[in-house]
Order: sequence, then structure tokens, then C-alpha cells
Amino acid sequence: MMDFAKSTALCLTLALAGCAMAPEPAPVAPMPQVPAGIDPITGLPMDMTPGLNDREPDTCKAADYRYLIGQNEAAVNAAGITRPTRFVTPGGIVSQEEYNSFRINFQLDAVGNVVGITCG
Repeated sequence: MMDFAKSTALCLTLALAGCAMAPEPAPVAPMPQVPAGIDPITGLPMDMTPGLNDREPDTCKAADYRYLIGQNEAAVNAAGITRPTRFVTPGGIVSQEEYNSFRINFQLDAVGNVVGITCG
């Protein structure tokens, strides 16, 4: 008789445990803000040295070509850009002696997609 009572008590305990409310899900964390000095597209650090990055206003009209970000070099060439252009690869050397404020520089990532556009 004792085994029946223990079995019944165990079954009731398990049945009641199955009726317990589920814990509330953890709140979803908001998307983190990109800190200053980090490129929001690539996530790589950007040089924020004052003076070295100051240029004239958008003399090469780089803003007109922002739609090419994420595209490859062939898409840039097919865009029919008539002003001077230059492709800058990761780790590529860009001489300040050749600075031309009317030239459009397309910064490429490791796979050849445009990640930034500047004048120079």
C-alpha cells in the first residue's frame, strides 16, 4: 500500500510540475550603435587623426556615387564616370603627393567590393 501512495504522490507532483508557467523570454537587446572611428559597413577601424583626414568639401562629387557601395570594380567601370577615378585596395599605398581633389577614390574590401568613396 505504501508503494501505491508513493507512486500516486510522485505522479501528482510530476503532473503539477508540468502545469507550471514557463519562464518569460529574455528581452531582445537593441542593435548596438557603431562607435566613433568604426566604419559602419565593414566594421573596421577608420583613421580619425585630425588634419590628415580634413579635405575640401565634396569637390569630386563622391556623394553622387554612394549607390556603388557594395558593388564591384566592374560595376564602377560600367557606371560611366567621366572624372578621374582610382581604386584603393586594402593595405594599398596612396601617395599624398598625387592628391587630386577632383579624383574619386573607391576603397575596396578584400573581395573587391566598394566599401568607401572619397575625393583625392
